[in-house]
This record gives sequence, structure tokens and C-alpha cells, in this order.
Amino acid sequence: MAGRFLSELKRRNVIRVGGVYLVTAWALFGIARTIFEVLSFPKWSSQLLLVLLALGLPIAVIIAWAFERAPEGGVRRTEAPPEDAPPLTFRWFDGALLAAIGGVLVITVLQATGVFAGGARVPLLPSEEKSVAVLPFASFSTRPEMEFFADGLTEEVINSLAKVEDLKVAGRTSAFYFKGKNEDLREIGKKLGVAHVVEGSVRHDGDRLRVTAQLIKVSDGFHLWSETFDRDMSDAFVIQTEIAEAVAEALKAELKAGDRPTRASRRNPEAYELELTSRAQLRHLGLAQLTAAHEGFKRLIELEPNNPEGYAGLAQASALLVQHHLQGDFTPTIREAEAAIAKALELDPKSASAYIARGWVNRMKFIRASCQSCEGVATAAFKRAADLEPRNPEALSLYGADISVARPAEAITYLRRALAIDPLDKIAQTYLAEALAATGDFAAAERQFRTAAELFPDFIDTKQNLAGFLIVQGKLDEAEPWLRAAAQPGTDPSADLQLAHLYLNLGLRQDMATTVGRLKSSPVAAEVANAVILITEARYQELLARSHKLLAEPEPDPIWHAIGFSAAALAEDWEFAREQLLIIHPELFEPEPQVSPSAANEVVAAAFVIAQLGDKGQSRRILEEVLRVTEPSPGRWQAHARRIARMKAFAMLGDNERALAELRAAIDAGYRTLYDMDIFLRLDAYPMLAPLRSDPRFQAMIREIEADVAKKREALLARRRGTPPAQVASRAAA
Repeated sequence: MAGRFLSELKRRNVIRVGGVYLVTAWALFGIARTIFEVLSFPKWSSQLLLVLLALGLPIAVIIAWAFERAPEGGVRRTEAPPEDAPPLTFRWFDGALLAAIGGVLVITVLQATGVFAGGARVPLLPSEEKSVAVLPFASFSTRPEMEFFADGLTEEVINSLAKVEDLKVAGRTSAFYFKGKNEDLREIGKKLGVAHVVEGSVRHDGDRLRVTAQLIKVSDGFHLWSETFDRDMSDAFVIQTEIAEAVAEALKAELKAGDRPTRASRRNPEAYELELTSRAQLRHLGLAQLTAAHEGFKRLIELEPNNPEGYAGLAQASALLVQHHLQGDFTPTIREAEAAIAKALELDPKSASAYIARGWVNRMKFIRASCQSCEGVATAAFKRAADLEPRNPEALSLYGADISVARPAEAITYLRRALAIDPLDKIAQTYLAEALAATGDFAAAERQFRTAAELFPDFIDTKQNLAGFLIVQGKLDEAEPWLRAAAQPGTDPSADLQLAHLYLNLGLRQDMATTVGRLKSSPVAAEVANAVILITEARYQELLARSHKLLAEPEPDPIWHAIGFSAAALAEDWEFAREQLLIIHPELFEPEPQVSPSAANEVVAAAFVIAQLGDKGQSRRILEEVLRVTEPSPGRWQAHARRIARMKAFAMLGDNERALAELRAAIDAGYRTLYDMDIFLRLDAYPMLAPLRSDPRFQAMIREIEADVAKKREALLARRRGTPPAQVASRAAA
């Protein structure tokens, strides 16, 4: 039956007609697309032509099947062959041609629907005629720091152009993604959704500055405008505005009076160079760059004491150094940063930079000092920055990142707004994945995580967050390479801590000890590493003694109040634990205790201590508030940490059935980390879970986790030995 059908396809010339149509349409589309690009036709023109040509193929094939050319030259309906007619031979060439037709059709459909795409794909954005990206200006100076100056000048031109309401300007992060990459301008235009780019160079020689800039149409490479500025360094501040005005004029944007870039006045050339250079260094987030930025902003304040950007930059650089790199003493550093923010807002109450710095500082106080009220202050500050500058992708992405777990739906809106302006913003790309995961859409989250990881291979946060995403699904062995890559540069102590935590859960104690041993970048990091070792070895009295010593210092690091509380609770020194609680969680002693869902596990431990001190009524009120704020809600995935906090709370309230139900739900959702990240303590070692330890169901669930983790450990070790994946899988199944 199939052979006769194929023979009939050949007899009626269906295959030949399909092949000829396919080759002709393909060639026609290629020529038309080139012409459309040269003439700057809108993108939908090519898409419409492709759809029309694709629709024409089945029409041509149907006509070929139904009609044939008669001997006299006319067209007649094709007649069926006689029953005794021998079938035509269906040769390999006919089969290959038929397969090619089908293959092209399938690939075209998959590409059109977005199902088929290779590698990390940046969504191609529709380009508008009045749209531009400012690519990083090249530095032709011998001084290394002038590269940061060139970056800063580029950013200032972007900022000036962004003030033009009718002009779409690609964000800084996206533009700088192409720094040092010899990529075709047309591809850059497609990825950023812009029709034009500005390229330039900076040469600095003594007091003279030469800036060359040109505006290029990406579709054909035509230069719409170019100019060279030979000026004194004191005129550098003016050049950025002149470039922005010239670009806007060349694009004939409809400028309102208030939208035109403000004509800048002269500034102290050293101050202007410091501001641009320090801001560019601040963006890099590395230890060396942040240190240089910190010193640069201090010098800027000396030269221009009424410049709010200097104070805002100093505050942000200080906060990032003391938290991300554990450099310096936390309490005095944060106090100085807050004073700098206050000064910046005094000089300019609408400084988005100052509100961004306030957001960073309070987020870090929440993490490091367990300041629950600081969480809300941080969120409000990031929101204020986004409201002040709704076209500032940094403000939009930082606010979206801040609320990505607590309010994922709102976060997705802000992060996508940021990506519409700055499609290659690594923070927005990474935290969009976090927000998608928080809604429970794990498939979309994983695609987004992997896209971000491929786009930004050097961004540690993406690797850490992707690893965390895999860990919550129970894929501990798959998370290890990502965390190892994040920790490899040795620039972020949190990556080493997270990797050590993973090794501890995998039962790889030697790997954990080696990783913790690397935490010696600062005295704070070294002490934290020592605390981890003491807890995992159950040497609680030693840790308590160390806490007493460090907390006796004039301005102790606030992290030791939290560690001291945990050590005291484990060593059953209830009074000392209470002293630390009054410092880190005074709100828990109020008649109506306030609880942040992010700190639920820490608050449950506080409720346990308060109960041991005899105030069982207040302990109950705290536990009931924990259960209220961690209640699952529609549209948001329930994190394992919240389920574990609820399990502990139910156990303390005597409701073992609901406690076990929470643990069961967590295991079914991928919970495999018996040792928590808070204090590296194993779940069944928590004193408030004593009522559950003898329950066979609790013991069975613990064994279930251990058995699955053992498989993950073997899979990881087998990969290290080079064992084939199939062999690993068969062993795991056995």
C-alpha cells in the first residue's frame, strides 16, 4: 500500500514539484530578506513573506496531485492509473528529496514557534527607528585606569540619551556585554532591538582629551554622524552632552523642551574623571575594583563636597566590600555608609543612586545582623529608586531581585521591564529565573537559569542561584559543579560557604573541610570558618567561649550575636541566649511579635529558648505568628526552609501529625539537605524536635533522605572517577 502511494507521488510529479518549489522559495526568501534589510523594511515584512511562501508549498503540492499537463498542452484532472499498471520505481533520490521537503517544513515550523533554538538565545527585540545603543568607547591611553574613564564616559552618554522621551536607548549592561567582542553590528542591533549604535574612542594625553564618536545605522553600516572632540580635560563633562544632543538630532527625535539633555557646565577635571572611573569600577563588583572605587569616591567628596553621587557611591562601595568580601569591620562601616546616604539625600532628595545604596545597606543589615525591620526598609528603598527613575534598568532589576521570592509575580513584571530596556542585564536575567521558580514554574526557571549562565559565564550569582535551584529539587550532585565554579575565583566567601554546606550534606567531610579551610580572605571569614567546624563537630562549649570573647570587643561584628545565640542554645546557656535575642530580635518580646518569613527558622529557635526561660505564652504567640506568615499561598512555591520552620513550630506546639506532614511534603518536593545553611546543624539534632525522634515515621523519612543522598554522592564520585553515566545509572537502580 505504502509502495503504491509513493509510486503515485512520483507519477503525478508531486515530489518534483515540491522540490522545485522549495528551492525557488528558499532562494526568493534569501534575496528578499537582504533587500528588506537594506531598505530598512520592518521585521514583520520578512516574517509575512516566510508565512506566504510556507503556505504556498501545500497549495503547489495539492495542485500537482490533482492536475497534470495533457499531451495537447492543456491542464486536466489527473486520472487514476489502471489496476494492472506496474508501479513506478521509487529511487533513493526520490526518497531523499521527499525527506528534505519534510525536514525543511518541520525545522521551519519549530523555528517559527520558538521550540527549536540552539545555545543561549537572547530574545530578538523589535527595533524602532528612533532607537540606539551606545557601545563601550575604546581607550587608546597608556594609563590603565583610563579604560574605566572611557567606560564611565560611555555610561554618561547613555544616561544623557535616556532622558530623551521619544528615544529608545539600550541599557548599559547590554551595551557593555559586547565590549571586546568583534560582533557584527546587525547582530548587535537585533539582540538589543535597536536600529542604530554609537561607537567611539577616548585618548587622553596630559591635559588634552580627544573623543571620537560616530552614529551608525546597523542595517547597512551607514554613518549618519561622526565628530572628533579635541578639548582640555576640563571640558570632558561638556562632551557627553554634546554627543547626546548630536545623536538625538541625527535621529530627529521629537524633543520636548524638558527632554533635551541639559547643557553641562565645566567641572573640576579631576573630579569628573574620578566620578566616571569610580562608578565604572563599582559596576565590576570585584574586590580590587571595589577597593579602588571606594578610594575614588572618598577623593571625589574631597574635591566636590556637594556632589551627591560621591556620597551614594561611597556608601554602596563600602557596603559591598564589608558584606560580599568581608573586608573591614561591619558596624562602623555600615554606620559611615548610612551617614553618607543621609548626606546624599540631603543634597538631592530625589537621588536614585542614594536610594539604591540605602537598599543595599539595609539588605545587608538584614542578612548579617538579623535586622528584621531592615528587610522592609531595603525593599522600600529599591522601590523608591525605581519610581524615581522608571527607565533606569538597574533600579528596576534591583527591586525585582529584592522581591523575587516574596512577591514573584510583581518581581517578574519589574524584571521584564528592566530587560525590555536592558536585555543583557545579568541581574535581571538571573533573578527572573528566581522569580519564575518562586511561582512554581520550574521548567521555565531552569531554561532561564541556563540561558543566563551561558550568557554570563563569569557572573558568580548566576552559578550560585542555579546551584541552589538544583539543590531544592534534590539534585545535589548536579549542583556541585556550578558551586565549585562559583567558588573557584576565591572572591566571594558566600560561594565557599554554600559549597561547604553542599559537601556536608553529601557526606563528603574532607571536601567540606578543604573548602572551609579556604575561607581566610579576612579575619571575619576565618572566624566564620572556625565556627562551622566547631558546630559540625558538636563542640558547642568551645564555640560559646569563642563567641563570648569576640562579643566582648568594642564593636563586635553583628554576625556573632547570631552565632553566639545558636551556641548558647545548643550549650543550654539560656540566659546568654536571651541576651543575644534582645539584641538581634527585640521585636519578639513584644505582646504582638513581628516575624519575617525569611527568618522563620531563626525565630522558631528563639521561641524554643523563650519557652526554656519559662515564658511559654510568648513562645506560643511567636510560633503561631510563624505559622501565619509561612502559610502557603496560591501562585507561590513553598520553600523547603518554610516547611521545615512549620514542622518545628508544629512539633513545639505538640501537633506531631502536622509536623510530620510538613516534612513529608518537603521530601516529596525535593528536600534533601538534612544539614541547614543557617548554622550547619543536622535536622534531627535540633532540640525542639526531640518529641519526634522516637517516632518510626520520622526515622523512616530521615533514612529515606539519607538513602537518596547516598545515590547522589555515588553519582558525583563516579563522575570524578570517569565512570560512564549509564553504568552509574544501573548501579543506582540496583
